[in-house]
Amino acid sequence: MNSEIMIYLIIGLILGIIIGIILTNVFSPKARKFNKLQVECDESKQQLIAQKQIIVKHFAHSAEILDNMANDFRRLYQHMAENSSNLISQADINALNMAPIKPIDEKIQPTKSFMNSQPKDYASTHSGLMNNSEQK
Repeated sequence: MNSEIMIYLIIGLILGIIIGIILTNVFSPKARKFNKLQVECDESKQQLIAQKQIIVKHFAHSAEILDNMANDFRRLYQHMAENSSNLISQADINALNMAPIKPIDEKIQPTKSFMNSQPKDYASTHSGLMNNSEQK
């Protein structure tokens, strides 16, 4: 009988330890905090996935719009190229070339001597900024 009691005591002790560990993990503040953080992490992951999907849709739509614009500009260019020869002749194009514009005032044009000399990096006279107040 003593051996049976010892077996029951050992089994009871093992079961008590296991149940104690489970109850401690379930009801401890650290476990509740961990579960709360786990839920927040899962929610953040779902929000991140949704945001990535929105961004992918945005860029796909933008690429489609840009492609449409490129096609429209290509069609416009082809239209202008095809119809320009019908609307204006080569003689009219040559007539549109203008002579180069000459300056109104000759004083505005820089002289050769001015162009050959290099500008000074310093003032030729003292500015007086560094003088003491006594000397002024």
